[in-house]
Amino acid sequence: MSERVVIARRYRGFDRVAQGGYSSGLLAAHLGGPARVSLKAPVPMDEPLRVEPVEDGFALRGEAGVLAEARPAGLELEPPQRVSPTRAAEASEGFPGLRRHPFPGCFCCGPDREAGDGLRIFPGPLGCGDLLAAGWLPDPAFAGADGTVRTEVVWAAFDCPQLWALMLSSPADSTDHVVTAAMETELRGAVVAGEPYAIVVWPLGGEGRRLFAGAALLDAGGEVLGVSRQTAVLAPVGVPLGRGWMSGAGGGVAKPS
Repeated sequence: MSERVVIARRYRGFDRVAQGGYSSGLLAAHLGGPARVSLKAPVPMDEPLRVEPVEDGFALRGEAGVLAEARPAGLELEPPQRVSPTRAAEASEGFPGLRRHPFPGCFCCGPDREAGDGLRIFPGPLGCGDLLAAGWLPDPAFAGADGTVRTEVVWAAFDCPQLWALMLSSPADSTDHVVTAAMETELRGAVVAGEPYAIVVWPLGGEGRRLFAGAALLDAGGEVLGVSRQTAVLAPVGVPLGRGWMSGAGGGVAKPS
């Protein structure tokens, strides 16, 4: 049986596109376990969509056809370094997007979003190679009645930091852009609103037109509550890998029309 869903503009990534992590998590929540979500096309906001069962999983469908597919998947991934929420919050102070940001209204990493409206997750360098970290204090607005943060919000929290890991590890003069093409995520424990967490992210290399990044979510005791592996692909529009946009000089942001 299919289910009707509408993704509110609140959950945007680019200016007119739903954030990839949120869209993926919304679909993955129907599986109730570790999942791989493949994004086939940009997911629109404020439009009726349908979640439909397919072989071994679920599909998100819009007027133009299938937008995403989710299927069960295992993920063997551990962070290269465990970081406390305090240390991660310190790293967030070095987040480049606080000075200039390609998408300041993004649900996850946009500095223009207020607490309780956006996630305000700001990954900054840890001083350990390409490793980044961000502190996160989930707002109760993103939790259910039991105080547990919703699955789609945790997936959203993984998405942008992984993209920042790719951005800050790429050549500064790159003119390439990428979009999230797939996310494999395993949630290992409950994420509770009002508790401090650390998100650690790192690049995982590339293959052809694909780039990979890893992420882990840790609590104050160092327990890994979730891991994620992102596949990003080169695209004509999307997140800029080069850093010309930081100074306002060439290599700026390409946005969907």
